[in-house]
Amino acid sequence: MTPTTRTARRKPVVAAALTALGLLAASTAAAIADAGPADRPDAKPAAKPVVTVPGDPAVTDASLLAGHVQVTGDWVVVGPGGNAVATVDCPSGDVPTGGGGQTSAFKIFFTDSYPSGSAWVVRGTNTNTVNESIRATAVCTTP
Repeated sequence: MTPTTRTARRKPVVAAALTALGLLAASTAAAIADAGPADRPDAKPAAKPVVTVPGDPAVTDASLLAGHVQVTGDWVVVGPGGNAVATVDCPSGDVPTGGGGQTSAFKIFFTDSYPSGSAWVVRGTNTNTVNESIRATAVCTTP
């Protein structure tokens, strides 16, 4: 086959490919045009649900915050290489619905965190060479 024959065979294939590409572009443009303007009332997205975060200073509805109180216990010293328990009690008649705690440094960590009756309990292990501290925090509510 001569180079001229190869070129002659390619021309119809290239022309068909360009025609198909043109049809694809035209159909895409038509589909976009059929969608209509984006400012049509039925084209607007539905309103997003409102999320209310307890403790958010922007919250003005006090009833959303009613019934929950956060209490924090005293610091408990944990000796080097040791572990200790810190607890915090909910107010009378309330029970913990959640909780956790705080540590005094990054070389002490919690091994347990759980409710127990009307209290929240955390246990901490001190991996430091000096005393560190932990304390428990609970979120309480009336059952």
